[in-house]
Amino acid sequence: MANYDELKRRLDQGDVVVLDGAIGTELQAMGVPMDPASWCGPGSYTHPITVRQMHERYIRAGADIITTNTFNTLRPALEASGYGELVREVNIRAVDSALEARERAAGDRPVYIAGSISCRIPIRDRKTGTLLGGTGYGYGASLSVEELSFHAKEQADILAESGVDFFLIENLWADNESRAIAAEAAKSTGLPVWVAFTASLAPDGQTVRMDFADDRNYSIGLGMPMWTSTWRPVDNEKTLAQAVSEIAQVGPDVLGVFHSRVSDTTKALQVVIDQWPGPILAYPDAGREDYLDTWQDGSIGNEESAEALTHVAAKWVDMGTQVIGTCCGFGPNYIEALSGALPDEIASTRAGV
Repeated sequence: MANYDELKRRLDQGDVVVLDGAIGTELQAMGVPMDPASWCGPGSYTHPITVRQMHERYIRAGADIITTNTFNTLRPALEASGYGELVREVNIRAVDSALEARERAAGDRPVYIAGSISCRIPIRDRKTGTLLGGTGYGYGASLSVEELSFHAKEQADILAESGVDFFLIENLWADNESRAIAAEAAKSTGLPVWVAFTASLAPDGQTVRMDFADDRNYSIGLGMPMWTSTWRPVDNEKTLAQAVSEIAQVGPDVLGVFHSRVSDTTKALQVVIDQWPGPILAYPDAGREDYLDTWQDGSIGNEESAEALTHVAAKWVDMGTQVIGTCCGFGPNYIEALSGALPDEIASTRAGV
């Protein structure tokens, strides 16, 4: 049976640990429809066997950690998808699928379960009236601090009760306040908390910001979000360095970079390394443009091959990154390549590790 204390011991001694890969886009490729407001979340209720099989694929590919299918399963997102009365059920089933996959596929190898929490709250498209969420434009900023804290705490308590080993906070874009709110809700359960940031280079080519690159425009065909005076203000100019400094005050156990292009992740990791003394994780995405589609076109290739990603990931390990995985678009074949090629440990433990 996996125990987080053992995982912490491995990180403390400098071991390299393999995180799993894409959850939503892997389920999308396996035939689970994506919901406009809560994206892959309802799949744990509608397609639990497929979710379990997805986790099994990652375990067999060599992942030491699997992530629950709970990205964007906070109550407001599920309510927008018609699952408002099933918030507990959806989240419990997500953890159960991960637990069952571990039981079926891990054997004697310890595999840890990360409970994903994100704050992608739906808003209405001003052109069509459609509720958007998932990887769309729903900022946690559309809710007050009190509302968002309530919903994040509700989900964190359900996931902790259901058996996750630790939490992985996966908030997109620049709303660092929602990232802190989610992290604090997770910490209140007493379980360890890992926090990840999206990042890209600003137009000056040097500054690392919390945002997608300018060429990744997910608003095409969807209209733009209706910002209102009731939203919490978001500092879209905040740098990644500033954001890391803020989240470090919450007391996370691991920090890192996720859902960012491979080409941006290296510089973003250097920022985290410079600002944070503890263990660091990285799980980039494939730079695809079909994340919001109901179905994924399997004929569209990724920007990087598994071999190319593994080559870059080895450099991240050389920099001191201990947890390596992948995000949207990079499936089990990428995890298998990483688990078979990465060094067993970083060159030397970093200060604070």
